[in-house]
Amino acid sequence: MIFSVIMAGGKGTRFWPLSRENHPKQLLSIVGDTTMIQSTYERIKPLSGSDRVIVITGSAHADEIKKQLPEIPPENIVAEPVGRNTAPCVALAAMIAQKQDPNAVLGVYPADHVITNEEVFRNTAQVLINALKSDSKKLGTMGIVPTYPETGFGYIHRSAKTLNNVYTAKEFCEKPDIGTAKRYMESGEYYWNAGVFFWRADTILNEIKNNLPELWEKMKPIDNAIGSPDFADVMNEIYPDLPSISIDYGVMEKAGKAGNVLVAPADPGWSDVGSWRSLYDLVPADDAGNRQRGKVITVNSHGTLVYNEKRLVALVGVDDVIVVETDDAILVLNKNQAQNVREVTEKLKEQGLTGYL
Repeated sequence: MIFSVIMAGGKGTRFWPLSRENHPKQLLSIVGDTTMIQSTYERIKPLSGSDRVIVITGSAHADEIKKQLPEIPPENIVAEPVGRNTAPCVALAAMIAQKQDPNAVLGVYPADHVITNEEVFRNTAQVLINALKSDSKKLGTMGIVPTYPETGFGYIHRSAKTLNNVYTAKEFCEKPDIGTAKRYMESGEYYWNAGVFFWRADTILNEIKNNLPELWEKMKPIDNAIGSPDFADVMNEIYPDLPSISIDYGVMEKAGKAGNVLVAPADPGWSDVGSWRSLYDLVPADDAGNRQRGKVITVNSHGTLVYNEKRLVALVGVDDVIVVETDDAILVLNKNQAQNVREVTEKLKEQGLTGYL
């Protein structure tokens, strides 16, 4: 059977002040009228059906996700007591799926990405799922065809083509400088790493066992408790002591070097919406390049984004700024400094202003 796993444990700190600890980015309707996790669910539901969607999230958000996604069986929305990055999340989902079907194939998706061409996305996912049926020991990933030389993403370097527009991945590359990113673009052999993965449950668990033995050993009691009345207690006892490591670093980079990763390129109109600048690129602009959500007036202003919930915002004679207004906070930033918003949340912690987090 095919299972869809939604990873929904992120904090979305670069989307402060809209994204907060108790109501992070994936639970918000930042783009469009539905929340980001609702959009993700509707996108991947045709691949697996709603009864085989598994959501891994933080304990503070599980109840809200159950409200937002009522079609998913409540037991499939699993709460992590603490966040431990993506490797434990992936292992937990694979263990749960394997209990239902020893031959389970998983698609793993971040909860907070935007896809504008969902048909292309699903078709590429199906290509990888089909490829794994004939080569069950491989891991699969979707590579986003780059549209510009981005320095904020990791890249996947492809090598030989296998079949049906699927390649063997040669290497997972760190975020490049601008010169390297341009070379990647020109070669046509590199794709953005979107963190969208496909694998059999037994295959990824075997990779975790071989590459992350400490994680594997510590998660055995959790595996044994799945489906039992003791599951929540075991999670609360074991999970905080798990090593915090990403699946990319812990498994995918090593599997890529060993020739065990398949990559299928796609151009589905993908964005990780990783910052307010990313949202600026998604919102339609007026003739002066201004973008808005809410009540906004602009005079002699260019290249701005205003995101406001209630009050009118007026801009006069300002260029390249982003303004975000919420009930209790206002953010004003140069749009080219959007990656630094998380520093605001760090200063709020330092100054004891945790009520704004």
